[in-house]
Amino acid sequence: MRLVTRAAAAAIAAALLFTATPANADQHRDGGSGLADPPAATPGARPDPEASSVDYGGADWAAASTKNYTVADRPRDHKIKQVVIHVMQGTYEGTKSWFQNPKAQVTTHYIMRAKDGHVTQMVREKNIAWHAGNWDVNTESIGIEHEGWISESKWFTDTVYKSSAALVRDICDRYGIPLDRDHIIGHVEVPGADHTDPGKYWDWDRYMSFVRAAGDDGGSGGDDGVIVDDATTGRITASATWKSATMSGQYGSGVHVADPVKASDPLWFKAALPTTGKYRVYAWHPADAGNNDKTPYIVHTTGGNVSVYLDQSVSGGTWRLLGEFAMAAGDYDAVAVSRWTGGSGRIVADAVRFVGVLGAVERDARARRKPGLSCLWARGGMAEGRRPKAEGARGTTHAGEGEGFDRVSKNGARVQRRNQPGRPRSSGCRKT
Repeated sequence: MRLVTRAAAAAIAAALLFTATPANADQHRDGGSGLADPPAATPGARPDPEASSVDYGGADWAAASTKNYTVADRPRDHKIKQVVIHVMQGTYEGTKSWFQNPKAQVTTHYIMRAKDGHVTQMVREKNIAWHAGNWDVNTESIGIEHEGWISESKWFTDTVYKSSAALVRDICDRYGIPLDRDHIIGHVEVPGADHTDPGKYWDWDRYMSFVRAAGDDGGSGGDDGVIVDDATTGRITASATWKSATMSGQYGSGVHVADPVKASDPLWFKAALPTTGKYRVYAWHPADAGNNDKTPYIVHTTGGNVSVYLDQSVSGGTWRLLGEFAMAAGDYDAVAVSRWTGGSGRIVADAVRFVGVLGAVERDARARRKPGLSCLWARGGMAEGRRPKAEGARGTTHAGEGEGFDRVSKNGARVQRRNQPGRPRSSGCRKT
């Protein structure tokens, strides 16, 4: 009888597991569901008619295999409480292919490409991705994979951190998740986890500083940006179905409300954007338990309309980030609130805000500028007379799941600055 060593047996099992793995895919199972036989759907979960829509405006869509996650109706059936940071131990393309392979039995909601920080969503946030190796954590978290290996510090650049931080801040703002290390964790910190990512080279202090800063000034150095209120004459277009109302926590003098319907009947906000470039787009709505838990916002980008969903029953009375989008200069219908949703509760249209994102050229110029008089776009926050340099990169994140993770102390007082109605806007020229 031929004996097989434990190491040999493990090698054979691994070979069998990855026989169907696509070329260049990651040769690991990143956590899985945590259950031997995870459910295909949670009780009462409804099909998603917008299955290919992204939840984060800065992402594109590439669907994971439906065999690699559980269909759910979060946050209705499971509250989303945490974000889990992963490192691929492999490549972006390989990981995307592996998550699309029905034999993988693993996926995360988002993956990030290293060279430019590009974000791809593969599982809707309402669904439960199998990423943490712990079912309870899976049901209450969003998982993000970063391209690279934990054994090489070169993957962890500011480009990576900033792109990942913008995504995490957007998620936390939408679900009311505190911006601290109890709620933004590494895979290594999942109870029962046998992984060590994001590893010792992941700089948690630096990363969390970017997370807390990501939504505070919209990237414009403090400018309010272009704000459009639903009560502003000539700035909204809507059918008679949308009714004027007042609600606690509203922006300005009122709101417009309508019931959800499976038909196209949006309310459009018209905005005068000063220059073509990237903008962070925010929405304001009152928080009320009777508001819709899956309100569709439509952003008119240079590449077409992009849908983003907010739970308006929570986290109201402040600016909530919809995402970062490439938008054209001009005065046009830029953002809509749609009634076409599978969510329940009234739809509220209140106010939207556009804040120009400084390109690399403008950031460098601002950093080098000597004290004196500086004229910026009063609303857009971009250098006057200059088109912003197109930035395809939003971040690059890398690390892996190897050995030697240095746990970082969980600091994290939440830092948040609200831009309240009535705050004076910049005149356009100011001393620096």
